[in-house]
Amino acid sequence: MNNKRDDITAFILAGGKSSRMGVNKAFLEIDGKMIIQRLLELLDKLFKNIIICSNDIASFEFTGRKIVKDIFPNKGPLAGLHSGLTISETDKNFFISCDLPFISGMIIRYLCDYKSDASIILPIGEKRIQQMCGLYSKNVLRQAEKLLIESKDNTISKTKGSIFELIESVPTEIADVSKLEYYYKDIFFNMNTSDDYEYVKNKIANK
Repeated sequence: MNNKRDDITAFILAGGKSSRMGVNKAFLEIDGKMIIQRLLELLDKLFKNIIICSNDIASFEFTGRKIVKDIFPNKGPLAGLHSGLTISETDKNFFISCDLPFISGMIIRYLCDYKSDASIILPIGEKRIQQMCGLYSKNVLRQAEKLLIESKDNTISKTKGSIFELIESVPTEIADVSKLEYYYKDIFFNMNTSDDYEYVKNKIANK
């Protein structure tokens, strides 16, 4: 039975500068496969439409996927989210960062099936709201654009023109996934440094 969602568009946010890692995290290999490929394989089981958000279109062409560039360059993750929502043809949209190597398909399904009238649905785990793994309604596009226009350089303020500012300004539902039977501690582990990368490789190799 085909249970892929066609009412939700999935977007991979792969436009980060990876300053702490020194290289683009999307192309790092884990168990012989690039992170972007691992994530695409996971999302392919869940969604019919998957789009990559990145300003480096040439580097992602090998995936054969549609790639969207930021309309507001150098404005961080909110700019990627804004560009994705701009081209999306669905009301609901699932956004995920490419540097969450332990994310579970079951968690993604749970979020997609979560019943709420909120414009944004985000999980919380380890007492932290996961802004880079959640559902964003098309109806937040105008507010996202407003915040980007009003914002200055992101290096000046961590919240101005950020996804955090967006979720503070529109109806947002926080889903506590920590009590789910398939939740585990590292499910939202964010890979930022070379030490993080080694940790991920070792954990996956020893599964």
